[in-house]
Amino acid sequence: LFTERTWRVPRRPADSAELSSAAELLRSARRPLIVAGGGVHYSEARAALLALAELLGAPVAETSAGKGALAGHDLAVGALGHSGTRAANALAREADVVLCAGTRLIDLTTGSNTLFEDPAVRFVGLNVSGADAHKLGGQPLVADARAGLEALAEACAGPPPRARWRDAAATAKRRWRADLDADLEPRPGERMSQ
Repeated sequence: LFTERTWRVPRRPADSAELSSAAELLRSARRPLIVAGGGVHYSEARAALLALAELLGAPVAETSAGKGALAGHDLAVGALGHSGTRAANALAREADVVLCAGTRLIDLTTGSNTLFEDPAVRFVGLNVSGADAHKLGGQPLVADARAGLEALAEACAGPPPRARWRDAAATAKRRWRADLDADLEPRPGERMSQ
């Protein structure tokens, strides 16, 4: 029971057909959004996430388990869903392609499947679990998060930058921060509350 062991966790690579379909969707996106889940942390995929986000010009929202996946970066827009930020939720409503990386897409994250409002929104589900990769009718990419993100970056290399969408993400983030600062500003005569 107490014998020292070395545990090797295999990094499942992406299937070439799934990768091709997922990359095609991401390359065609005008308003891509990445949702980073706990699988990004488990897979030590933060650098791969950043590289793909930069390549696509895609803002990165996070689930509860994905908190801090892209902390401090200008493309990081905070939490998504019922307990999400105004910036992340506003961008999710407009997104036309959503890459869900290492997330189970629970109701808390998806606003009970009401958050994504573009009628033609498409999803790419990057997950080691096939069941989670297929959620929301997404294009599955059953793979380790880091291996999948790295493969997507290679397959998506060369699309034009999405400056307008990146600017929209920065604007949404500034508005959210300003609103948050205003909400937290002490008011004369106001008692401390929850």
